[in-house]
Amino acid sequence: MDRHLKKYQLHWANRLLLALEGCFIGVAAAIVICCFRLCMDTASPLILNWLSGWQERWWTPLVWMMVLVAAARFLGWLVSRVPLISGSGIPQTELVVLGKLHISRYEWLKILPAKFIGCLVSTLGGLSLGREGPCIQMGAATAALISGLWERFTFSGHIHIAAGAAAGMAAAFGSPIAGIFFVFEEMKTRFTKGGFLVVACAVTVSELVTQFVFGFGLIFPFEHFSALPLLHSWLYPVMGIAMGAAGVLYNKALLGTKNFEALHTPLSQKWRILPPMLAAFVLAFTFPCVLGGGEHLVKDLNELMGSPLALLGFLLVLGLVKISFALFSYTGNVPGGILMPMLCIGAILGALSGQALLACGLIPAEYWQTFIVYGMVGFFVSMVRVPLTGTALVLEMSGAFFCFPGAAIVALSAFWTANALKCPPVYDSLRAAIVVRRKK
Repeated sequence: MDRHLKKYQLHWANRLLLALEGCFIGVAAAIVICCFRLCMDTASPLILNWLSGWQERWWTPLVWMMVLVAAARFLGWLVSRVPLISGSGIPQTELVVLGKLHISRYEWLKILPAKFIGCLVSTLGGLSLGREGPCIQMGAATAALISGLWERFTFSGHIHIAAGAAAGMAAAFGSPIAGIFFVFEEMKTRFTKGGFLVVACAVTVSELVTQFVFGFGLIFPFEHFSALPLLHSWLYPVMGIAMGAAGVLYNKALLGTKNFEALHTPLSQKWRILPPMLAAFVLAFTFPCVLGGGEHLVKDLNELMGSPLALLGFLLVLGLVKISFALFSYTGNVPGGILMPMLCIGAILGALSGQALLACGLIPAEYWQTFIVYGMVGFFVSMVRVPLTGTALVLEMSGAFFCFPGAAIVALSAFWTANALKCPPVYDSLRAAIVVRRKK
């Protein structure tokens, strides 16, 4: 009897310790990520406002050109010193959680500040890169560093890295449920009660700190969107199939562009980020709405007004420019993610689909905006192949929970379409490339 009682007490003591560790990770990750978001949200409007007055100050383009050249040189140097910060950081984090990549605590200590600064510079420079993927790696790095405080006393290992990544995702997107799904669906983490407890506590506390301490709300204020009437529900699988095919095409284009640049660039790593920066310079004075990850662009899509035919032409041009720039921005091993550009492109395609259906008289005028949500869900799921995470992520970011039934059908249809076209998920391909480079 005493032996069973001691075992029971030890069992609950370990659970309590795991919960406390998860809470500690959530607080630390949220503080790091929210500080990063505050830097971005403070500096980005100031830069855009300064650039918008270039016609009154002839020297503005010259100064901005010099800034971007210096930024490209700095980023090239930073990536050559800390190679693991290249890209979004999600594939590297997934390899660590899967036990296929070992990163020492000293390396994590270099990754965290390098990723913070590198992603800040590349995104503020205008490159079409996401900050959310890097936040996942920064959350993992934070967890890896602070887990040293208790690793000699209780369980420790890859589940804490996964919890930090999930907390980083929750703080970046405001999506705790998607953070939990991401760990077990995308990272393929083995589901255990203890592991779930750590992750759940980390994302919950991270969301609380993000919302109530730092005051961040919905990224996309689409809570007023509603699902299509039952009569039009046949459009859900059609939309899913279309987004599934579009995601496969973009997946192949992304990897093809990245590999082509790596094989044929005449520039050394220290200057490989210069061409995308020069493209960002040109667009800053010609088509500034495509700069950055696309958060503000997705919000603006909700407010488009005009005739369907005129909007179709504008959205088509906008989509082509955004897609081309996003593909080019991801070359050169630049530190920055693809999640937000991916969602932005999905939103543009969704808006394009909604306007096309409206022009054909297939849907009422008040429902075309709903396709922005369906476009994001379908395109994301097609690229990453995580229907639960994709659906939860977009709905939590936008607050459009009334769109859940349609979003779930779109997600499953896009998932089936991408699998039927035999295209591997984008992060699977990026992980394989990292493993090959490390072996060399």
